[in-house]
Order: sequence, then C-alpha cells, then structure tokens
Amino acid sequence: MEELQKSLQDMSERFAQQMTAFQNQLSGATRSSPSSAEPSLSSLNAEFISFRSSVITCLENLQAQLEMLFKMQDEQEMRDRRKILLLHGYNESADLTIDSVIYKLSACLKCPELKPDSVSRCQRIGARKDAKPRPFVIKFKDIDLKHKIWAAKTNLKGSGLTLSEFLTKKRHYLFMTARKAFGMHKCWTRDGRIFAMTPSGSRRRIESMKDIETGAHTAAVEHLSPCSDPSPDFQRKEWINPRSKKLGDK
Repeated sequence: MEELQKSLQDMSERFAQQMTAFQNQLSGATRSSPSSAEPSLSSLNAEFISFRSSVITCLENLQAQLEMLFKMQDEQEMRDRRKILLLHGYNESADLTIDSVIYKLSACLKCPELKPDSVSRCQRIGARKDAKPRPFVIKFKDIDLKHKIWAAKTNLKGSGLTLSEFLTKKRHYLFMTARKAFGMHKCWTRDGRIFAMTPSGSRRRIESMKDIETGAHTAAVEHLSPCSDPSPDFQRKEWINPRSKKLGDK
C-alpha cells in the first residue's frame, strides 16, 4: 500500500511537470503562429486545459480512495490489537519465565485476578540493543480484564514498569509528534485513540497531522493573546510511551 501511494504521488508530480511544460510550449506556439492557425491552436489549448483538469481530478479522487483504504486498514489493525498491551522496563534475564512476569505485574497492579492463564500470549518483541530491555507484548483473553489492567496502571509508579497500548505505526508516529507539539504529559491514548490537552484546557482528538498543526497554532495564538489565562489549571492525563513493533517481530 505504501509503495502504491508513493507511485501515485510520483505519477501525479510527473504528469503535472509534463503538462506544464507542454502548455508553455503550446502557448508559445500560439503567440508565434500565423493568424490563420490561431483558431485551431486556441482550440487545442482549451482541450488540453480541459484534459489536464480531468486528469488532476481523477488523481485527486484516486488519492482520496487510497487514503480511505489506509484509514480502514489502520482501524482494522488497531482492532486486532485491542486486547494487547505492551509492558516496558522488565530486565532481560535468561531464567525469566512468563509466569514470573505475569505474577509480578499482577502484584504491582494490585490485580489478583491477573494470572498466567489470563493471557493468550506474552513474549518480548524487537531486537535486543545495548542494555535496554525489550518490551513484552501481552495479549489478554478477556477485553474487560485488559481494560481493568489499563485503568490500574498508575499503581506501577515506582516499580520501574510501565504499560502502553500497542499502537499501529501511523498512530505511534502521530502520538510521538503530538507529544513534541503539546508536551509529553499532555498527550495520552485510550483504546487506540490519541488525545491532547490544549493550553486552554480543552481536549483535542488527534487523527492526523493537520489536527496537530491546528492545535499547535491555536496554542500559540492563545499564548500570545492578552485575554488568555496565563496559568490554566491543567489536569494530568494518561500518557504512554509505546514501542511500535510488529506483533510478529521477535
């Protein structure tokens, strides 16, 4: 899909360059043509402009359809991950067992109902680099338990462990970009959706780069405005630091 989108973009740029060059040549020929040839050249110029408009419209429609397909694919991938959480901060150890990981997580979260048989998958993902431990991908059998675990993640404070949602590549990029724009503690996720808190205290859902750019611009205007509240009461929201890895990576 990404290669198809890139090919479409390249084709669009190539069409635009070629048509611009041809139109410039055609316009020059029209200006230098004998008076008897001007009507036919003018007609050809009009036909070309119409053709160019038609091609551009087709490309825009195709681009819109591709974007819709990408969105649908992203939503489906996120639905497939709805029962998954990532566990960060667990040191690498050769004698580590899945049971010990789950029992420690259960104790830190103060959720005794979390047991090894509550998960259908628990394994590290990603390549091992330096001394930084790889995250665990944990897939729960019950979505309600996963929600309860996610709600209890504040109990991990001081344990060295953190939980994050397993975002898709696109959402992970948007989330990391939003944190740079709005601040790390003013961005959070819930059920795969990304949210940010603006300086005015309003919550904004982030679905595209445009949402980030608009929110950042609004924040700048609010900051410069003499009527804005210089010290809004911000409430700390949930925030995560996901590692965007494919489920199949090990």
